[in-house]
Amino acid sequence: VGRISNCSFTVVENNGIVCVKLDENFYPRYYLATKSLDELEKLMGERDRNIEELSDFIAGFKLTTEKLQKFKENDDKKLIGVFPHSLIPDELIYAANAIPIKLTLGGDEYATTKGTEYLTQATCPFARGTIGYFDQANPLYQLLDACIGGNFCNGDLCASEMIMKFFNIPFIRVTFPTTTAPFSLNFLKKEFILLKEKLESLTGNQITRENLYTSIELYNQIRNAFDNINKQLKKNNSPLMGEDLHYLIHRFFLLGPDETLNYVNQIEIENAKQIEDKIPVLLSGSGIALGDELIHLIEEFNVRLVVNDTWSGIHFYHEKIDINASKAPLDILANHYLLKNESSRMVPNTRRIPRVLNLVKEYDVKGVINHILKFCDPYVADRIRFKEALQEADIPTLELERDYSTSVEQLKTRLGAFFEMISYV
Repeated sequence: VGRISNCSFTVVENNGIVCVKLDENFYPRYYLATKSLDELEKLMGERDRNIEELSDFIAGFKLTTEKLQKFKENDDKKLIGVFPHSLIPDELIYAANAIPIKLTLGGDEYATTKGTEYLTQATCPFARGTIGYFDQANPLYQLLDACIGGNFCNGDLCASEMIMKFFNIPFIRVTFPTTTAPFSLNFLKKEFILLKEKLESLTGNQITRENLYTSIELYNQIRNAFDNINKQLKKNNSPLMGEDLHYLIHRFFLLGPDETLNYVNQIEIENAKQIEDKIPVLLSGSGIALGDELIHLIEEFNVRLVVNDTWSGIHFYHEKIDINASKAPLDILANHYLLKNESSRMVPNTRRIPRVLNLVKEYDVKGVINHILKFCDPYVADRIRFKEALQEADIPTLELERDYSTSVEQLKTRLGAFFEMISYV
């Protein structure tokens, strides 16, 4: 038993898993999950440094929930939970004077285990973890006024069903097409019309054409800001790391556009005089949730993650929405979210490989990590085609299939061997 910045914690055992259990007013309730006390002690490593990092993480999350609570109370804004890798247009939610809150928490083995009480183990760990956070009454998810989800992937579909059935929160279901044919575009536009009507009913606010155009322009400003920051990673003397950008975009996912744009516009990146000789790598595939330490583990080596080609990275800001004043704003949104979708769920999947090949050239990438969460169906199905395409282009690639129970040492061993190999390229 101990204390971290006035937060009590206890080492507990739950179903054979040893955890650090924090006071229930903080997140995460279970920060470290290991199979033994010896492994826990090893994982903590440099104890003072890790305690300090944990303290900062807790304080930051508590501040986030406090800000969102103020948005609800002072600005009378609804907080709408959204699955982070979907075709839901955040611009439409914002135009209804609501804040889209991405259900982006993950990486916690205990939450994933709790989710298995609702979903089979053959469901992706991110979806199971999402349900685990709802089950644990996570402070952030308790603030939500409603959720939006659908059939983006099997994990989203199953998690949506469980949220509707077991948790007392209004749920808006949206059905997504899987092809980019003209009839699919018309279908998605009709779904967006229905979503607009449901958001207006939920929030009591009318979504006008002018409000929606203003929202699209604001989100384009944020896309442009993130893209400019990402381009800083091209410079060898930039102090920016991939983990910095990772936390920055998750800040946006949780706090919304107003808070994020002001914050991002104040960031000044002063390049160092001395060049850092770090190996530039690209991560593609399944996204990295807030709480997943993979990017931190990658950059513990002499490596910089210059491109995060996932829903937790450039998929949001890689391409801005083309605004045409002669078109209806819902038509503009349907065109962007369907035709410029960057995931591997679309049939045929024509965007991922050309995009990655171009990014490898643009950022002078020395190696690619194809990250696949177990049972993440779109990327499991795409693994062979992706591997063959990068082999043909003579690009070193590490296929990293994992779940949140994969040991840190095992990940470090595989990553270290790959980085040593590409260091000679």
